[in-house]
Amino acid sequence: MKKILLLRPEEKFEELNIDFAEVINFPLIRLVEDDFSLDDIKFDTIVFTSSFAYISFKKRLGESIKEVLNGKRIIAIGDKTSSVIDFKSIVPERQSWRGIVELIEKGENVLIVRSRDGNKKLPEELRGKGAVVKTLDIYHSEVIDRDFEILCKMFNSKEIDAIIFSSGMIVNTFFKLFDKYCINRRILPKIIVSIGEETSIILKNNNINFIELEKPDILYAIKKICGKI
Repeated sequence: MKKILLLRPEEKFEELNIDFAEVINFPLIRLVEDDFSLDDIKFDTIVFTSSFAYISFKKRLGESIKEVLNGKRIIAIGDKTSSVIDFKSIVPERQSWRGIVELIEKGENVLIVRSRDGNKKLPEELRGKGAVVKTLDIYHSEVIDRDFEILCKMFNSKEIDAIIFSSGMIVNTFFKLFDKYCINRRILPKIIVSIGEETSIILKNNNINFIELEKPDILYAIKKICGKI
């Protein structure tokens, strides 16, 4: 049975009911909600860049979310985000910020609901197309620099068969901590899987060999690693 390492924030981790792999989740970042206001913000289209962005947005607005989103075009960055949204939403063919750019027209009033640490290219590209863009930063990430030596020992003893990376921020955080505590990258497992276009770009920047999946889904990635697909 393969032992697979996930690095998801606790706020995003979901228990997986599988019997063909041992999945270990070791969070490297925590998600912290920030205050926000919708006063004086007008928009025709609202973009949610993560499932947590929508969950946090809904939590703060409560029942008034129905009024706020009534008649608005809702775009989710991917299938996972769309699955938590309680209203009809559009998912771009390319499930990334680049796919969102393709959906927005010149003159469109767009509100991007995102992390404070979110990709700056999305609003820049939309403004470049002539859209009127506002961003609503409703949470941020904090690094958890604790007990990483445990992972170093597991890598050294070859206990981990594969790592799944699900965001560029997690990649950057992982290698910052890895180079601090583990040092030798040769102890990394041979199977490294990337979920998402941006994740792959950051892995390439770190000179890491990886498998890029055609479907951005954790369970799909685990099945792929274990030869179930």
